[in-house]
Amino acid sequence: MKIFLTGGNGNIGSAIRNLYQSKGHEVYAPSSKELDLADIAAIGRYFEQNGRDFDVIVHCAGYNPVAAIENITLDDFNKTQNINLTALLEITKQVLPHFRQRQQGYIVGIASLYASTSRAERVAYASSKHALVGMLQTMAIELGRYHILCNSVSPGYVDTQMFRGRNTADKINEIISRIPLGRLATPEDIAAAVYFLGSPENKYISGQDIIVDGGFMAGGFQ
Repeated sequence: MKIFLTGGNGNIGSAIRNLYQSKGHEVYAPSSKELDLADIAAIGRYFEQNGRDFDVIVHCAGYNPVAAIENITLDDFNKTQNINLTALLEITKQVLPHFRQRQQGYIVGIASLYASTSRAERVAYASSKHALVGMLQTMAIELGRYHILCNSVSPGYVDTQMFRGRNTADKINEIISRIPLGRLATPEDIAAAVYFLGSPENKYISGQDIIVDGGFMAGGFQ
């Protein structure tokens, strides 16, 4: 298979790329310099130059400005929506003719626990992730006739460089204490869920948001 992956240079994106490649698949993962997802018009230009014959779309790129409602700028809010949400819509529109011709395809978006809930100072990010899940559900309804399976994966707390950089050791231990499985997710945990949903192993799951959080949302956060 030929996979188009955004955000392929982050910890989770790298794990997704490595897993697909280890299974013998071809992965195209443009960097932000090669494809600026904040510039929606650039997406069409990218596919004009690089082709549209992909079998799988995985949207892992994300932008997460931390700001209170009264402080978030419209520029930052709109940039978040473009990268986290609108980019996937435009990528899908570019690849969709190929999917239809093949009568098969897989679309997986990386959402978040903040697609089901939220917290203070995440108005832009939570809005984009809630919308991402809704968009993929709509895609599942509209594109199912072409045997295109559309899902999202919502990671819980993942042991990444960004997570470690934003939290103290005490805070990390406190979070772990609220996860029933007793550990943070690894990027590979998330990649495994993405691969299953975005490969022929998935034959009938579509329109779903799969939360990969070690049981946190089941009650461990209380």
